[in-house]
Amino acid sequence: MVLRQLQETLREHGLQPVEAAGTPFDPNQHEALAQEPHPELPEGTVVRQVRRGYRLRERLLRPANVVVSSGPPPAA
Repeated sequence: MVLRQLQETLREHGLQPVEAAGTPFDPNQHEALAQEPHPELPEGTVVRQVRRGYRLRERLLRPANVVVSSGPPPAA
């Protein structure tokens, strides 16, 4: 209950999480930790988020740490 109240208060003051998974990689909002092949996602798309990033109104507080797709794996 306390966590929910804290999150709601922060949201009311303009704190927003940076959504990353499945979006195109944006170096202004994301920090790439690794690249890995993915059969379904095109190159440059965020595969998964390792650590959530936050924005306070329009200012980036912490970029989201992400893993980025390098495209489909090479055929064997």
